Amino acid sequence: MGTHLLSREILFKNLKLQTWAIPKYRIQYFMKWQRETINNLIEEAIMEADQKGIKVLSLGFLNQASQRREADGELYIRRNPRLKVKVVDGSSLASAVVVNSIPKGTSQFVLRGHLSKVAYSIALACQGGIQLSR
Repeated sequence: MGTHLLSREILFKNLKLQTWAIPKYRIQYFMKWQRETINNLIEEAIMEADQKGIKVLSLGFLNQASQRREADGELYIRRNPRLKVKVVDGSSLASAVVVNSIPKGTSQFVLRGHLSKVAYSIALACQGGIQLSR
């Protein structure tokens, strides 16, 4: 682990999970002069995850905000095109959990509430044969 990242390992059933945290205050994510430092720490974490054989790395909300101009980790993928780790944002991960929990054979699905990024992702994923209602 890099010298600037905090780590904690969690075992959940047969999954080995890790949480890596960048020790910055929330306000620092919105300061232009902190952007490069934070982006470098995020990139360091992605590179280390890739070297360790991690399959999926999800960026937390504030880490997404620090590179908002780039689309969900694309900055790091463009800089390191040979990455094996899949970099996703929290919205992608939440969408995948919902879509994968829909029972096989389901023909209709209702989305309620505000249509957010997660709701749109779920709707797109379900286009292959599930009727969506709002």
